[in-house]
Amino acid sequence: MLKKLIIAVFCMTVAACGFQLRGAADLPESIQTLHIQGINMRQGLGLELKRTLRRNGINVIDDYMEGAAVLSFLENRYERHVLSVGGNAKVSEYELILEVTFQLTDNQQNKLIESERFEAQRDYQFDQEQVLGRDAEEHLLREEMEKQISQVIVRRLSALD
Repeated sequence: MLKKLIIAVFCMTVAACGFQLRGAADLPESIQTLHIQGINMRQGLGLELKRTLRRNGINVIDDYMEGAAVLSFLENRYERHVLSVGGNAKVSEYELILEVTFQLTDNQQNKLIESERFEAQRDYQFDQEQVLGRDAEEHLLREEMEKQISQVIVRRLSALD
């Protein structure tokens, strides 16, 4: 009984504070059909962005057609830098950077975004004894950065109105 009461009080508190799950982004009508160019749409950031946009109600098309908005990637760069070196003169930490620059034109060919740049960074410890684990960790971090950049782009597009 006490457990049910605690759950009820928690639910009422959450509802009273205005909390709600993030729903689909409210994107402008002029970009409801969107062609993306400048990145590979079959893997990595391109695929993640395509999935994120589709979840938010955008029709992402592979080939440009008249009346479609165009999201053009001017730069899509992934880098890995040495962040620190241990006492044995071997790398002990890396920094990963994913940087994108894009522009957006609407279905009437008006520039909605001239040039926008976003960057995601992660760092991780490198262990010479765990090479396979390092590769898996780097791959996972890269996927996380791609998801972050995709979500940031969608939030930016939703702020266009």
